[in-house]
Formats: sequence, structure tokens, C-alpha cells
Amino acid sequence: MSIDKWKQWLEVATNVAILMVCLLVAVIGVKKFLLSDSGGDTGGAAKGAQISIAGVDWSRADRTLVLVLNTHCHFCRDSAEFYKKLLPEASAQKMQIVAVLPQPPQESRQYLASLGISMSSVGVQQAPMEDAQASGTPTLILANNNGQVVRAWVGKLPARGEADVWKAIH
Repeated sequence: MSIDKWKQWLEVATNVAILMVCLLVAVIGVKKFLLSDSGGDTGGAAKGAQISIAGVDWSRADRTLVLVLNTHCHFCRDSAEFYKKLLPEASAQKMQIVAVLPQPPQESRQYLASLGISMSSVGVQQAPMEDAQASGTPTLILANNNGQVVRAWVGKLPARGEADVWKAIH
């Protein structure tokens, strides 16, 4: 085989390999982000994991809804309308509601108020998201009266994920 033929064959083989990798990445992306059946329940706080957040008394209620947010997270802001509907219902279900942000409490309260989230039923704690076993923001965690994770949802939830949260709090 001549050198020119060898170069031509190598170039074609390289292009095919690059196309295969691109196709593989596209398939993985579609499966993970578009066809995922998880409804937002994707990692982070694993069921049964123990959450340790200073200042939270888990025994105050049978269930606690934890919102792990960050003032710099646009997905948190995008999820605000859902939270404004969810939190009054969670409160009516006698759940304790805790917002956990890495920012100082006063800044966090101002942020929540700017989102239109009523502060009357929300306790605010400053802690790193790792304390809540969260892998990203926003994260919603439903915990029992021992601070163990019952369910968790990560990210801005699609309609199916929001419906799953509604079902879990009832």
C-alpha cells in the first residue's frame, strides 16, 4: 500500500471515529436529559442518607422539606413559581420547611423574598450544600423526623418531576 493510500485510509478512519464519538455523546445526552424517567430524582441525596444541617431539629415534624438553593443559581430562580405553590401546601401538610443556602441568612432571606417565597413558614439556614447531601442546586429533599432522606429531586424539574413532588408530599 502506498503512502498516499495509507494517509487517505487513516484520514477516513479518523473521521469515522470522530463521528462515532459525537453520535455516542448525542445518544447519551438524549437518554440522560430528554428521555430520563427519573422526573428530576437524579442523584445527590440518596434515599436513607443522613442529613446534618446545624440548627435543624428534624423531630419538630414527621417530615421536613429541604430546599437547597444558591442566590447565584438561575435554575433556582427559574423554579421559584413552583416553590411558591409547593411551600404553602407542604406547610398545610404540617411539614417543616427549611431553605439551605451557602450565603448569610439575611442575604438568603432577601433572596427568597425577591422570589416571592413567603418567609412565614420557611426556616433559613446557612450551610454548604454538601451538608444536605445535595449534588447541585436547586435540590428538594423530603426527609423524615430523623433527618434521613425519603426522596430527593435535583435541578429545575420538568412537569413530570413537579407532579412527582406533589405526590410525595401528600
